[in-house]
Amino acid sequence: MASHQPSVAGPASVSATGRRRFSPEFKRHLVELTLLPGASVAGIALAHQLNANQLFKWRREYLQPQETLPGAAGPVLLPVEITPERESAAVEPSRNLTSAPAGTIDIEIGGARVRVAGTVDPATLRMVLTSLRGR
Repeated sequence: MASHQPSVAGPASVSATGRRRFSPEFKRHLVELTLLPGASVAGIALAHQLNANQLFKWRREYLQPQETLPGAAGPVLLPVEITPERESAAVEPSRNLTSAPAGTIDIEIGGARVRVAGTVDPATLRMVLTSLRGR
């Protein structure tokens, strides 16, 4: 088994309370080691005198979608293709949005998946998505 000695400096500093502070580069290096085939998170943590739970936390943070990371540029926009409706499926002008045909929307945000089916109140959906983003 290959050595897991970091090529990146360990704790950047130790606080007055004795807590170790690690550089982002060191954290990223250890997380990348855990992503190698056959890597043991517990073994890597032990080799670097860390609690495995701490390293698992760093992994979760590292593997989060980019739009939820602090300092990220913003949400990732995906390409959208708009196609004209077929004649038979055209919505009548007299119909309002609440009587539109039911559909399904799958949303992944902050590590959670939300499936919205049928007609949904926009204010309720906004509240759910805001709650998920803040968790």
